[in-house]
Parts: sequence; structure tokens; C-alpha cells
Amino acid sequence: MTQRGPVLGLDFGERRIGVALSDPERLIASGLTTLDRRRQPDYLQAFEEIILREKVTDIVVGYPLRTDGEQKPGAKTEAVDAFASKLRERFGLPVHLEDESFTSALAAESLRQRRGKKRKPRDWMRDKAEIDRVAACYILQDWLDRGEQGERTP
Repeated sequence: MTQRGPVLGLDFGERRIGVALSDPERLIASGLTTLDRRRQPDYLQAFEEIILREKVTDIVVGYPLRTDGEQKPGAKTEAVDAFASKLRERFGLPVHLEDESFTSALAAESLRQRRGKKRKPRDWMRDKAEIDRVAACYILQDWLDRGEQGERTP
């Protein structure tokens, strides 16, 4: 059984990584930040700082499954598998894979409803970063809501 404590949730992308964190009791996921991999190529160092500061005990990474819940081999799943391996190797923490289906769409809709107004084109990049952070919250919250019932994904 895993030690109790905060869990880091990640929505992995080739450009950005949305980051969420749970409370120590593992009840609520909250958005933390979005890392731009082009501006911060050593994103693992940023994770290390968060992990040490927050005393993170587990990591949850969004995993791309088909809408029928099956794993589909491809570039995206291979990239997430490699990313999860890097995290395990670097931090020695349990890394759990969680279905990320529709999390970005849910996050975008949530943002649109909250703002309730038309956005200007230049706001798109800021919105995308926020969508990634909120998607990380959805991924982490789904995992937290299942509790310690085992893995649902590969």
C-alpha cells in the first residue's frame, strides 16, 4: 500500500504539461500550474521542486485511451509511456496511469462557461495553458474518486 499524502496529477502534452495537486487527505484536486516545455526544457527539475516542497507521495499521469476504453498503440501512448518511465526513474515514486478521455474538452467547456464571454484570438494561448491545468485536475480527481481500488488503466 502506498504512503498517504499529496498526489501530483499531470496532463502530459508535447508542448505543455498541466499540473494539479491533491490535498494530503487525497480528497480534492486543485490546479497548480502549466509548464511550457519549450520555455522550460528542464521540466523534471520543476516537478522535483514541487515534489519536495509538497511532500508528494504518488504521481498520476493522464493516459490516452480510445473512447471504448481500449489502449491504442501510437505515438501519443508511446510518449506518455516514456514520460511515465522518466518520472519513475527520476523520483522513485509510484506513477499511476489514468484515462484522460475527454478531460481537455471538459476543461475547455468549464472555462467557456465560467467566462461567459467571447475571447479574443490572442487569449487562446493563455486559455490553452489553463485548459491543460484544469484537465490535470480532472485526471487527478478521477483517480482520487476511485480511492485505493487499484489501477483502471494499463
